[in-house]
Amino acid sequence: MKTIWHSVLLAFQFFTVLPVHKEIPLSKSTITGMFAFLPWVGALMGAIVAGSIYSLTTWTASSEILLTFVIVGLFALFTGGLHLDGFIDMGDAYFSYRDREKRLEILDDPRVGAFGVMSVLFLVLGKFVVLHELIVQDKFALWMLVFIPLLTRVGMSFYFLSLKCSKEKGLAYFFKTQLNHRTLTCFMLMTLVLAYCTVLVVTGLSILPVVLMAVLIVAFILFRQFTLRNFGGVSGDLLGASIEGMEVVLWLTLLLCA
Repeated sequence: MKTIWHSVLLAFQFFTVLPVHKEIPLSKSTITGMFAFLPWVGALMGAIVAGSIYSLTTWTASSEILLTFVIVGLFALFTGGLHLDGFIDMGDAYFSYRDREKRLEILDDPRVGAFGVMSVLFLVLGKFVVLHELIVQDKFALWMLVFIPLLTRVGMSFYFLSLKCSKEKGLAYFFKTQLNHRTLTCFMLMTLVLAYCTVLVVTGLSILPVVLMAVLIVAFILFRQFTLRNFGGVSGDLLGASIEGMEVVLWLTLLLCA
């Protein structure tokens, strides 16, 4: 039970802005558990955002633009911009059009370049526009805010498990060496089954969750090949970038298919 609690705390400590003022052991079991609980941390953030949107639409006359801003802003606030920072670094590195070693150096560089700024600008604007269109076209539902963060983090875990690290240093490499691959894979599969059963009941056996899963699989396969070709493997920045990029892809899928 103590290991489970430590795993939950680590998930909040490393992937949210929630202050966890406690020294937690970074063991094989707690790190594996941290990634196992990460999708549910994403779902919890989504539930809080969904509750905020429900309150605004029920008790205020908020416009579609304000609702969209609240959704985008709250997710960025809860993660502390961690995943956005990864997307910025990936944009800087990729659009430098340098060799692989130089790209890896740019990933490690804390400075932000013009390409990184443009990349994250298009990402945030793209997410804003797609969400706004979903709301305006009356295709938006609160379950989406809970399900999509969960789904992208499950996909990120499989992506992390399937690749070697691009460099043998850093936090991502340390986490990779401590992961129990079989245990985490089982947890992710159980998470998917539970989440899908719940969403299918909520949506009245809609085909949309199945479509989202199919799109996620294809998108992550393509992103996996992209990172192998350009970076030689996975890194912490690329993990964050994968979550942000896949969220936009899934929101766009909902706009086209809902």
